[in-house]
Amino acid sequence: MEFELPLRSKMHPGEPVRSVYDVFLSYSHDDAEWVENLARRLTDQHSVKVWLDRWSLTPGKSWQQEMAKGLNEAGTCAVCIGMKTPIGWFREEIERALDLQTRNPEFRVIPVLLPEASADVVPEFVSLRTWADFRTGQDQGYAIHVLVQGIRGEPIGRWPAAAAPGGGKTLSDYERKLTELHRMKPLGVHEEVVIEFERKILNRWFEDKR
Repeated sequence: MEFELPLRSKMHPGEPVRSVYDVFLSYSHDDAEWVENLARRLTDQHSVKVWLDRWSLTPGKSWQQEMAKGLNEAGTCAVCIGMKTPIGWFREEIERALDLQTRNPEFRVIPVLLPEASADVVPEFVSLRTWADFRTGQDQGYAIHVLVQGIRGEPIGRWPAAAAPGGGKTLSDYERKLTELHRMKPLGVHEEVVIEFERKILNRWFEDKR
């Protein structure tokens, strides 16, 4: 089914666009579980606003139109490539993402190689872009760093990332701990316990900043 992409596809080149989502995850449904785990990691550990079909589609609405709208409202498209060459709807998503990039150079298309991927299946029209490589044997921490920097529109920079002053942990480490703590509330953890651990985490962060 063909339909017209709204708004962004009609804009003039160079026209600024405000993104609702940081990244749209495009993938084959054979890789759905791995990609959803990636989406959780981006959201929980890096505060990235992710458009993922499993999370964002509304029952009863046209999924094709909602996916087109989600892609249109994202600042980046991460093309997650597994064992198989992209075909069908997955390939159409990639082509639409590249079309958005020609209309808006600030829109980014990032190839993401999944653990079982082969570089041989990366489509030629995305192969010249810097990719995030999660293949078996690669540095997973570096791969997520590359992906997050690309989503933010920033250079890869040094790796490992510089430690916080005094050798302390970075703010994101503490943010992650607080996020994980709040996710425990629905599991029946008492509010008093959550507050006490919040206090300890924040106290440790302030101590490390001294």
